[in-house]
Parts: sequence; C-alpha cells; structure tokens
Amino acid sequence: MFKSVGSLIYKLPNKGGAREAISALLVRQVAKEAIDRELVDFGQEVLLTIKVKSFKKGVLTVSAAPMVAAELHMRSGGLIRDINKKVRGKVLRRILFRVG
Repeated sequence: MFKSVGSLIYKLPNKGGAREAISALLVRQVAKEAIDRELVDFGQEVLLTIKVKSFKKGVLTVSAAPMVAAELHMRSGGLIRDINKKVRGKVLRRILFRVG
C-alpha cells in the first residue's frame, strides 16, 4: 500500500540537512492549507496576501497584514494542533506572526 509522505521523510538519510529541508517544506505547505481553511470567510484576496515564510526548530513564521496577523494569533492554538495532526507528529511548537 501507499505510505504517507510524512512517514517517509524520517526514513531519509540526513545528508546535508535534506531531511530538515523536506520536513520544513511539508510543514509550510500544510500550514498554508490550514490557514486558508481557517480564514476561508476572509476571501481569496486576503488569503493571497498571507505568506508562510519559514519553519525552523519548531517555529513557523507567517507574514500577514496587521489585522489578519492579529486574527491568526488568536487562532494559533487551533492552527498548531491542526498542523501537527496533519504531519503526524508534534513538530510545530510555536507560530510567529510578522506584519508585512
């Protein structure tokens, strides 16, 4: 049968940080999808302005307009749970919101 991408990432050799880079890409993709689902009522125009910038050492950095960043900050607990559930592990500890 097919295996999930998340389960395959941790079986990769860690040459040159490849495992961390792939894991970061996965977390960033899942985070963007979770944010889009959470703020679907804000409209497509607002969703396009939200940028998932980086993921490093359990911290995800997201750039958004001030009011959107404030709303995401209030919903961050649920976002963290949702993202960790999708990647099947407790990899995300915190989300930083930058105004941009």
